Formats: sequence, structure tokens, C-alpha cells
Amino acid sequence: MAARAVTVLAVLSGCLAVVSAGSPAGGSPAVPGAACSRARFPVTLVGDASAQVSGLLCRPAGDRGRPLQVLLSGATYDSRYWLLPSAPGKPSYVGWMLAHGQPVLAVDRPGTGASGRPAADLLTMTSEADAVHQVVGQLRSGAVPGGRFGRIVLVGHSVGTSVALVEAAAHHDVDGVVASGFLHSYGPRLGTLFGDMHPAADDPRFAGATEPPGYLTTVPGVRAGYFYDAADSSPLVIGVDEATKSTVTTGEESTIPAAADPAVSKAVSVPVLAAVGENDQLFCGGPLSFPCTDSGAIIRNEQSFYSPAAQLEGYVLPGAGHVLNLHDNSTQWFTAANGWLNRHFPA
Repeated sequence: MAARAVTVLAVLSGCLAVVSAGSPAGGSPAVPGAACSRARFPVTLVGDASAQVSGLLCRPAGDRGRPLQVLLSGATYDSRYWLLPSAPGKPSYVGWMLAHGQPVLAVDRPGTGASGRPAADLLTMTSEADAVHQVVGQLRSGAVPGGRFGRIVLVGHSVGTSVALVEAAAHHDVDGVVASGFLHSYGPRLGTLFGDMHPAADDPRFAGATEPPGYLTTVPGVRAGYFYDAADSSPLVIGVDEATKSTVTTGEESTIPAAADPAVSKAVSVPVLAAVGENDQLFCGGPLSFPCTDSGAIIRNEQSFYSPAAQLEGYVLPGAGHVLNLHDNSTQWFTAANGWLNRHFPA
């Protein structure tokens, strides 16, 4: 099963070499002239002075002065969320951006992928935001191979968006935020998601691994119902998603709601793009939410949670569920994100 997952993942990604079902390696994407390399960032978490954040730093051919996108995945995902396409032959988010001249850093948030495994209670929205702040500082100072980046945009998905908003609100050191897979509302399936998680150590996906106590993942077979819309996604991709799923910690779980405090988003003083799937069951269409029909609906319902400085824009990917990158029409979302970046941060 693990060997098959690796083979399928390699075929799907097209831009990522996979050395095992749990450890993505650096490689060059299938974009002429583009190149990727593994970047490692030493960070300090409260109670753990030896933590490390790993990421895949990818640069397009030539230097067009575009801002660096720092990509932060959601709960039970790692950097592969940004590296997998929605079907063989289609581009991933990383591949699309590189083809359009945009540099990216696909991050394994602390506790995921090739990053360190701190104790579960040390990983909170605040501590992760502080770790991202340290990564941003190293990118701006040129402390890692790849050069010095003068402009940086945080691009989050779901919990990754929560981390991005907390970071931008607390540290004011980035130039923009793309907030995908996140709204200040609650869809019909958000409340049951953590009830369908169990210790990662008990999951077949992590057999033989040493995931620490307090590290959780989704129980087998539930990801399609929470993260996808069946009419706009491939069973093959959902199968790869299950075979390569990551973790979330009890510390993150207990602090995620605090990131939705309007005081956080109101403190973000840079442009924000809020993007969701039309059929996102975690944030849209429930009694405590609103129908995610179009960008106007997003702006009307989210505007009050942001300051005027955010210049809030909205985007809805038609027919998609929670994981925008992995739906059949994902390139529509990539195009919208690229357009927003070009408007706010021209070369």
C-alpha cells in the first residue's frame, strides 16, 4: 500500500520527488528554468529551543521582482498540499505560480512533513505564528540560501490561514495575506471534524513512525466527506490525500478558535484575499454561516471582521469543497490568486 501511494504521488505531482510516503524531498518542478531546493530554518518555540521549520523554496527562471509567497497548509496536511495537482497532467499550486513568474516557499509547519516534532502542547496558533515570524525574518535578512526577499506574502489554507492571520496581526512584517479555506463562520461539518480524529500513532498511515503523544490525524476514510465535493474531484486524488495525510496536535486544536477572534483579523494592516470553495462544508452554508455563492457574498459577510487597510477582496471557486488546490477546476483559483498578487504587488 505504501509503495503504491508513493508511485501514485510521484505520477500526480510532476514537480516533486518523493523518497517515502511521509517525506517529500527537494526537486525541480516541471516548469522550464525553475528550480527548487530544500530550505531549513532554525526557530525557537517556547519550551523548545531546537525546533526547525523545513520548506521547499522554488524560484522561477529569472528574477522579476515578485514577492515570495510563504505557503502554509491546513490541519492534517503538510507542504504537499501545495505540490499536488488535482489530476495527472494538471499543475499544482506551486507549478502554476512558477510558470507565472512567482517564487514560492512551501512550508512544512512545525510538527508536519520534514519539520521538527515539538511536544504537542507547544504547538499553538500563537507559537506557530511566532515560528513563521522567525522564518520571515530569515528570508528578509538573506540568512538562508536563495537570496534576500524584500516582499513576502503569507498564503494560508484553513489552519494555515489562522496562523497567517495571527502572524500578520502580531508582527506586521509581511506585505499581504491570502486567506484560503477560512471564514469567520461555521459550516455544518466543522463541529464534527475533530470527533473524527484519533492518535496518529494508531493510524495505518503512520505505521512504523514515531508521532509523539497528542499528534492526531483523521480516521481512515472520512477525508472525502469533510474536504472534497465529489462532483468536482477525483477519487484518485482523494486516495493519495489519505495515503499522505499529516497531523494536527491537541495544542493546535485547543487554540484554533482563538484565531477567529475578530480582534486578530482587524489588526491585519495589509491587503487580504479571502478565498473559499463554493461547497466548503466546514465554513459555508450552515445555520451559523452563509451561502458562499460568489465573491460579493464573501466580502459582505467578512468585511466587518477586517480593517479598511486590508482592502478585502473575495473569491469563490465554483463547485469546490474545502481543499481548493485539489479540485478539478483548481486552476481557476490559481488564476484568481495570481491576478490578486499582480494587482497588489506588481513586478
